[in-house]
Amino acid sequence: MELKPGILSFTLLVTSVLFAGAANAAEVYRWVDENGEVHYSESLPPNFQDKGHDRLNSSGLVVDENISLTPSPPPPPPEPSKDEAQELPRDTSGLPRPKALYSEAELQRRMDSFLMLRYDSEQEIIEAMNIEIRQLEYDRRLLETIRKSMIESHSGQIREAANQQRAGIEVPVSVATEANQLQSKLAHNQAELDVLMIREVSIREDFDKQLVRYRTLQEEWDEKSADS
Repeated sequence: MELKPGILSFTLLVTSVLFAGAANAAEVYRWVDENGEVHYSESLPPNFQDKGHDRLNSSGLVVDENISLTPSPPPPPPEPSKDEAQELPRDTSGLPRPKALYSEAELQRRMDSFLMLRYDSEQEIIEAMNIEIRQLEYDRRLLETIRKSMIESHSGQIREAANQQRAGIEVPVSVATEANQLQSKLAHNQAELDVLMIREVSIREDFDKQLVRYRTLQEEWDEKSADS
């Protein structure tokens, strides 16, 4: 491991002082000046006799430690105030997140009320789902028609290029470019069809949840009506 010049010189200084102390069987003192810098020497400066210092033996071990030289632990973080403890987590901009307008129970109650006001029967929920599904089917048919046209055009380009090659005619660069462009459009078209499929699954799942919740609420309403 490479030592920085300052660390290296500091290490050499301590080592040389300790070796000298071992040779002369003298004590080594560790003391801190007014700037907070740690020093090692065979004797203490006159004005540091009554100040905090450590005494080391010839092996470099501390035999008399002054607790004033031991770094004090950092102070504990201040306790958050009541307002800070109740503050919601902040977003990525550092601004506090707005408090929720409704509790989960209140939000569920509002959603249930809206569900019961929106539909008068289970059949209306099913019909609303079918309307959205039919719109997706229309979009899907349009994309499939475009896809069929692109596939036919792409196949025609490939046949033309193959016929030219068999005839010993060099295939123009423009033909290959158009074929690559059509291939890219076909990939994009397929991605759009995949999105529609995912969307349809999501719509069916959403309406299924609404239907199950509607049935539960309707049963609870019927039970309350029967009890009353």
